[in-house]
Amino acid sequence: MSKTLRNLLIVVLITIITLVIISHFSDFKTAFAYIIQASPFWVFITFVVAATAWVLEALTVKIFSKLSGLHAKFIYLLKLTIIGAFFSAITPFYTGGQPAQIAFMAKKRLSAGKASAMLMARFVAYQIVITVFGVVGVFSAYSFVSKEISNLALLAIFGFILNSGVLFFIIMFSISARTTEKIVRFFIFLLARFRVIKNPEEKIEKILFEVSRFNKSMKKSFETPKTFLLSLTLSFLQMMAVISIPYFASRSLGITVDYFQLISVQLVLFLIASMVPTPGASGASEGGFMLFFTPLFGAKTAAVMLLWRFFTYYMNILFGGFLTVIETHSHKS
Repeated sequence: MSKTLRNLLIVVLITIITLVIISHFSDFKTAFAYIIQASPFWVFITFVVAATAWVLEALTVKIFSKLSGLHAKFIYLLKLTIIGAFFSAITPFYTGGQPAQIAFMAKKRLSAGKASAMLMARFVAYQIVITVFGVVGVFSAYSFVSKEISNLALLAIFGFILNSGVLFFIIMFSISARTTEKIVRFFIFLLARFRVIKNPEEKIEKILFEVSRFNKSMKKSFETPKTFLLSLTLSFLQMMAVISIPYFASRSLGITVDYFQLISVQLVLFLIASMVPTPGASGASEGGFMLFFTPLFGAKTAAVMLLWRFFTYYMNILFGGFLTVIETHSHKS
């Protein structure tokens, strides 16, 4: 059994278990009845918003592809974005997207080094936006969430710290090559001491080579501030599209809620779910949604959750899986 298929089966299993558990707290027959009666117009708008997030990410990648000297058409980068979303969805902590994208580009004889630099620069821009959004989410929604859900809102702060820490280390790696080398050597020799890895010097050399390539890419990005600012703007719009999906899903079910309160609560859920190691944060995302949004959506919470999860997660698996099969077949032919 391939690793991809195994991860897919894990996703299906966790989804089934989660839905069974939630069904004890919610009437799913009623939820599906609400979905059947949903407004086609607002469901279509929800789909457009979800697809727009793909387009915005692909545009960001296109910007960094030019900076990295990687010549790739936008339509190919859009396809690659959706494939990346598929592999992110089926791997713990969303970690499988970039390696899969690099592997597909390498098969197309595109420079793996340039591809890595391009995707890492895009990741930095996105991580900056997530950190800023995290500040907004924690401060704007904390009082509401902590009041409705006791001390669970504290998890959002830990999620914010985690994402901020990732950004901090990325920026540090970009600025200080000497500090990066010291950190790499420390951890590699520590792992070697506990016999986790072999040939530590060889590992250090490979990692430092990748870090050096990353440093050059980031310096090039920072040397063109207007371009980097544009990438931040596109990443901001992408994030706005993603966290707005519950709003449009709720509108399809005839629910009218305060948009800014909703996206603030959605940010808190996003920060908490980012700490969950299951593929696509399965389980925590669904359960957290039911917990966080019941005060806003009431009896229709399960219906909104199912629509939200489809357009933010399962749509990535469906479209991304299809494109993965097509792209894999095209490389073999």
